[in-house]
Amino acid sequence: MHRVEGLEPGLYALPRDLDALAKLQAATLVDFDWQKVTDQLPLYHLYSGDFRLTAKNLSCHQPSASDSAFSLGMVAEFSETIDTTPWQYRRLFWECGLIGQVLYLEAEAAGVRGTGIGCYFDDSVHELLGFKDEQFQSLYHFTVGKPLEDNRLETLPAYGHLDGGV
Repeated sequence: MHRVEGLEPGLYALPRDLDALAKLQAATLVDFDWQKVTDQLPLYHLYSGDFRLTAKNLSCHQPSASDSAFSLGMVAEFSETIDTTPWQYRRLFWECGLIGQVLYLEAEAAGVRGTGIGCYFDDSVHELLGFKDEQFQSLYHFTVGKPLEDNRLETLPAYGHLDGGV
């Protein structure tokens, strides 16, 4: 979290599955405080501080990860899933994509923008969190914040290059 009203800048966890909470806590650094932020959402404060530069560096040095309101990495239970049901490998990424689509829509509905971050350093994410093995794996990253329009992009009429159009 970089710039979210009501939340201190820092590192947070939002487990989708509360059954995985104990495993996640055991797999991460002992320095994390795991303090629940609110009763309405299973959001846990892990560590306070300015993580903007860290987010940028983890995301292949992309400023969108540090200039946003928040940046996130989606982490999944990995090795056990792959060992017991290898066909679910694709499903793990499919679920990340689905969550990303929801984040796009929710960001738009809130008057901000979101974008997936396809380039990130998963080993560095694992080091930050304290993962020592492949029990959990970083699979996808996303960031949400106020939009910055890229003036290098332009929109042209469809098939405008054809003589007379279509």
